[in-house]
Amino acid sequence: MDIYRYLEGMAVQHGPSGHEGPVSQWMAEWFRPLVDSVEIDPLYNVIACKKATIATPDGSPAPKVLLCAHQDEIALMVSDILKDGTLRMGQVGGVDPRILPAGVVKVHASLSGEVLTGVVGAVPPHLLSDADRRSNYKREDLFVDLGLSAEAVREKVAIGDLITLCGPATKLLNDRCAAKTMDDRACVGVLLEAAERLQRMQHMCDVYFVATSQEEVGCKGAAVAAYTVVPDLAVVLDVSHATIPASRPDTTVPLDAPAATYGPFIQHKLLDKLKKTAGDHHIKLNTEHATSRTGTDTDNVQVARAGIPCVLIDLPLKYMHTTVELLDMNVMKECGRLLAHFLCELDERWDEDLWS
Repeated sequence: MDIYRYLEGMAVQHGPSGHEGPVSQWMAEWFRPLVDSVEIDPLYNVIACKKATIATPDGSPAPKVLLCAHQDEIALMVSDILKDGTLRMGQVGGVDPRILPAGVVKVHASLSGEVLTGVVGAVPPHLLSDADRRSNYKREDLFVDLGLSAEAVREKVAIGDLITLCGPATKLLNDRCAAKTMDDRACVGVLLEAAERLQRMQHMCDVYFVATSQEEVGCKGAAVAAYTVVPDLAVVLDVSHATIPASRPDTTVPLDAPAATYGPFIQHKLLDKLKKTAGDHHIKLNTEHATSRTGTDTDNVQVARAGIPCVLIDLPLKYMHTTVELLDMNVMKECGRLLAHFLCELDERWDEDLWS
């Protein structure tokens, strides 16, 4: 799989939480050549199914495995149109206002049907008091300037219109790449990498690759997908904080390898199987902890229906929830390799010792 080509396309797709229609159609086309069926549900979850290629020896149904990575992105919305035509911003998901000043944004104008380019402005430091200069910007201190008159803005833009961040994929040295929406569309790329590898491998499980919706506002799409698929087990993929200067070692993982989470929401025997797969195939796998909720789709999937045993694979990422989220493309490939081997090693006895 051409990882960089995928990341280039991923970064320009429109898909804030609750508005994933365009990105879901784009994702579906990537999955179609690799699976047996693709559907998009009413919440815009993309559900791609690849049936088992080996029958179980005893004729029992193939285990069903749900794989989740979310496709939605954080965004903003128009909360007010000021007298001069500049826009105030509300948010969709967790947008840190400190990343916004001097940024370029797209305003999805519902009245005109246009996508308007704007910039995020703020009062210059020269005009601030000494006390204000010592404080971080708050969202109410910022505004979007479209370069239009107030009359023209009101003809095109309505309260509630979406505002998306701009952050095209930028290839860096050492196979690194920076872009917006790496959280978590990069992990959908990992699902695609695994699906491509499975074309050359044999597996005894039915695999459901799901690009979930509305994760950034409460993991709603994953809950619906888990209810629809009724899986026997699930593997969730999401980004995790990679080490940066001044970060505490217990809050980050190295950028150069996948990680796996342990904690009360993770089925520990299933985690042991994942770690064994990594060791058997010489895949470096770090670990990190979540003392309660993980803040990922795992939290809703593991309590769906009668309960679903889950493991969580983490893709290390620098500068999360910014327009320059940075990762190692080789680690994406290793995540895909780990996932493919894990799926191929599941058989009809996958859960024999799971609860002992």
